[in-house]
This record gives sequence, structure tokens and C-alpha cells, in this order.
Amino acid sequence: MKQSEFPYDKIPPALLRDWRGHPLYIIATYLRGQLMLTLPAFLVAMIFTRIIARVIRYDLASMVTVVVALVTAMAYIFYHRYSTNIRAFLSTLIAGISPDQELATRAWIEAINFPPFVVGGTILVAILAYGAQAIYFFLTTEFRLAIELQGWIVSLALTVAIALVFFLLYLERTMYPVTLLALAMGAQASLDDSCVYRFRLRPKLLVLILPIMIVPLVTLGLFGYSQAVILGGDPTTSLLLTGVVVIFSGGVAVTLTLLLVRNVLTPVQEIEQVMTAVADGDLTARVRPYNSDELTDLGLHFNTMTEELAEQEQVKTAFGRYVSATVRDGILGGRIRLGGERRELTIAFTDIRNFTSWCERTPPEQVIRTLNAYYENLVQILTDHGGTVTRYTGDGVLVLFGAPLDDPDHARHAVEAALEAHELLEKFNDIRRTAGAFELRTGFGIHTGIAVVGSIGCEARAEYTPIGDPANVASRIEGLNRELGTSVLISHATYECVADYVIVGKTAETPVKGRVEPVQVYEIVGLHT
Repeated sequence: MKQSEFPYDKIPPALLRDWRGHPLYIIATYLRGQLMLTLPAFLVAMIFTRIIARVIRYDLASMVTVVVALVTAMAYIFYHRYSTNIRAFLSTLIAGISPDQELATRAWIEAINFPPFVVGGTILVAILAYGAQAIYFFLTTEFRLAIELQGWIVSLALTVAIALVFFLLYLERTMYPVTLLALAMGAQASLDDSCVYRFRLRPKLLVLILPIMIVPLVTLGLFGYSQAVILGGDPTTSLLLTGVVVIFSGGVAVTLTLLLVRNVLTPVQEIEQVMTAVADGDLTARVRPYNSDELTDLGLHFNTMTEELAEQEQVKTAFGRYVSATVRDGILGGRIRLGGERRELTIAFTDIRNFTSWCERTPPEQVIRTLNAYYENLVQILTDHGGTVTRYTGDGVLVLFGAPLDDPDHARHAVEAALEAHELLEKFNDIRRTAGAFELRTGFGIHTGIAVVGSIGCEARAEYTPIGDPANVASRIEGLNRELGTSVLISHATYECVADYVIVGKTAETPVKGRVEPVQVYEIVGLHT
């Protein structure tokens, strides 16, 4: 895509800032994060250090500086390591080129993975650094002093932990415009991709809530401990009491956190299970309300949507009993509109001979059962060959081939369907003959021409049907079967389309009601193999 054609106005300007073609978004995100989060965390750590240093008289400031510097440097390495595709994606945009779908997808995946990967790597470095410090203190200082220093390390570790929680939220927010832009560029988003790290709700809630609840407890405990020692209290006793209070309070905090997480996850998992069931086609699945919060409200809204889907499916199924599946899906999908269009198509008309006299001497219930049994198989054959049944007229059926969907071989398919339907009728009559019942005799009239087809009627009630000469001619040709003693008759227009495929029996040129010129008709007795 040329640079002048690219829609820069739809992209956040921060994503397009560059230095010699290299995107600055990732480095800007890193620097802003260090300024907003690392610096305050460092200052808080130094405050803790000064409090502890007043008790144990140990120079700790240099250690704090070294650890924070190490974590900060490693964070930048992780930024660079886990943003390769993001930077390539942004570089392409900066160059005024539209990224391909594969690059956009890789960038989307990397933007999803970036926050947990960077924060996870930083946490690992912090654990190793503080663990090494703890081991060093135990190996180089007396036991009592080492215990007191561990409290300082715990306070620093928790300070870093809560900073990393903010860091995670910050990175998720900064990656949000990248994911949206990648999707706009055609990225294929799927959480089932093996490259996507699923940072699920349970661990995310635990990571977010636990530090927020525990850090203040530890901070207050350490502050109380330092004040007790400064005021002349026994360090060991003060440390023991502080530890008991912190552990007990921490246990309460952890328990409350787990209960909260479970309370939140239960309705979420319920909604997820119901959504999966609905996606698999089970429209009877419903979300069960557990309480009265927003998640329950969301579940009930999903139930309403599922009920509407079930109603639509019932309408679709019922609708399909009155029109063909093709017409049904076209109307429901908005592809067939009220009005019409001119198109070449083949129209077949079939009805049952001597239907009126048979109805007069046969109970109506039996007539309906017989017609339904015959039509069920007949319609299946017609639709298998691409036909669209648009109208039932008692004993007659009007079928379109080549509408509403295009079919270049509509004439041949109409003839094939008529011959197969005739074979079906013979089998149907074999069964009725065995039972001593009335044998049905039908005829097919087929004509090809240009007609106006569409959904005719009003918004409340409409019918997809052809308007014009071809429908009338097909009906008149079908009526000639009685005179000629045939079963399948086609017009000359249809014959020109299928002459190479069909075996012709009788031919005739006969006047047809509604036409000045006589119509040439051909009996079809089979197909060339």
C-alpha cells in the first residue's frame, strides 16, 4: 500500500513514532514504566531500609541499589526479547506498508503474551536476586542478625511484588492499542493457538489481590518491630510477636482472597460452560444464577440471547417446511429481498392425474397422508438436484431450477430430477399396489426461459415465486401429458439446453392456451449414459 493511501489518522500517534524507521513505542513504554513504577518502588524500598538500618546498624542502601539496578536492566532485556514481532509490525506501518495477515497475527499473539512474559521474567530475576541475598546474610552474619535481615528482604520483595502487579496492569494497557491495530490489519485471533499463553482469571486475581492485602500487613509489622526495638524492647521477642501477627493476618488475607477468587470464578465458569454448549448446538443450556451481582446479570442476559436463538431456530425449522432450505436461508439472511430480478431459469410443474375424482371417493385424512408421504420423497429428489420448491397447489408442485442461486446447468438438473421422481413414483405405486390402494399418476412439464423471480407479497406474508410466461408455459406443457400419454415433457427451449444428454420419445407441436404460436414439446424417456 502506498504511503499516501495508508489511513494514519486511525492509528494512535504513539505507535508510529520512530527513529530512523525504528519504532520507539516499546522503548518509550519501558522508560515510562521505570519512571512511573520502578522509581517509586525504589524510594519505598529505601524508606524500609532506613527503618531497618536504625535497628541493626547495617549498611543496606548499596544492596538495594544493586538489586533494583539488576532487575531494571533485566526488564529491558525482556522487553526487547518478547517484542520482536511487535517491532517488525510497527516498522512496516511506519514505512507506509500494509502488514500481511501472518505478521499481524504474530504481532497480536506477541502483544497478548508480552505482559505476562516480561513480568514473569522480571519476577524470576527478583527471586534469584533476593534469594542470593538471603543466603549471603545467613552465611556472613550471626544468626540473630540474619533473621532480622530476612525481615528486611521480605519487605523489599513484597514491595517489588506489588510494583510488578502495577507493572502487569500497565503493560496490558500499553499493549491494548497494539492488539486492536493488529486485529484491524487482519490478524487471526484465537486463544486456542499453541503460541498464546493463557493467563487465566484465577492466577490473575491471585496475583493482583494477594500482594495488595499482604504488603500492608508486613509493612506495619516491620514498622512496629523497629519501633519496639528502638524503644528498648527485646529484639527476639518483638520479632517473634511481629512474625505471629503477620503470619496470622496473612493467613486471613490469603483465605479471604481464595474465597473471593472462587466466588468470582464460579459464575464465570458457569457462563463459559453454557457458551460452549450453545456453540456445540445445545440451545437448551442455561446459566444458573448464583447471586445478584453483575456476573449473574451477564449470565441472565446470555440466557435471554440463547432463548431468542432457540426461537429463531424454531422459526427457521418451521419456515423450512413451507419453502425450500435455499429460499429460507436466503430470506432469513437478507439475500432475497421483496421485489424481484430477471433471470434465465428452468421451471418444472408437476401434478397428480385424476386427483379430483380420487379425492371425492377417498377420506380426506387418507388423501393428506398419501400426499405427504409422496411429497416428502419427491421434494428431497428435487432439492438434491438444485431445485427450489416454491408453491404447492393441492396436487401440484412448482419448482425452480437456477433460482434463487445461480446454476448454469439448471435445464439438465430439472430433467434429471423429473426422471428420478418418475422412478420414485413407480416404487411408491408398487407399495400401494400391494396394499390395494389407488395408484398415483403424475406428469412433469418443463420449460426454460427468462422470468422475474423474487419474494412477492408484503412484509407480513410473502412468497418466493416466478412471474411471467415461463411459469404458465410449464403448467400448460404438464397438462399435455394427459393428451399424449406421457410422463415427462419439455419445451423446445429446454431441449436446446439438454439435447446432448436426453433420450427423446414422442414429439409434438401443439397449441397452448395463452400463446399464439404452437409449442414444440419432447417426451423424455431417459438419459444418455
